[in-house]
Amino acid sequence: MNETIFNIILLCIPVLGAVISGLVLPLIKSKISAAQLNTISEWVEKAVQAAEILFDAPKSGEAKRAYVLRFISQMFNSKKETITEEQIRILLEAALLQISQKKAA
Repeated sequence: MNETIFNIILLCIPVLGAVISGLVLPLIKSKISAAQLNTISEWVEKAVQAAEILFDAPKSGEAKRAYVLRFISQMFNSKKETITEEQIRILLEAALLQISQKKAA
């Protein structure tokens, strides 16, 4: 009987490892990603504000957008890709909307 219990315990260890790897680790990674996304969002907003100051000429929207994309990509993707260009564009548009709403208020 002791041998049967021991064999059951030995079978449960890999199953528990799989559960931890499959459920707990992605949860931890998602929490880290959410915090990192907040940081990136703050930096995108700051980069948009800087672009507004640096590129004061009319119709310089593409230059401003390129500046923000390049700045955020260099800042967060220097060692490995943390955020894609499409994600940066989405955050950029959200920051522009937020800034324009602040100006209107």
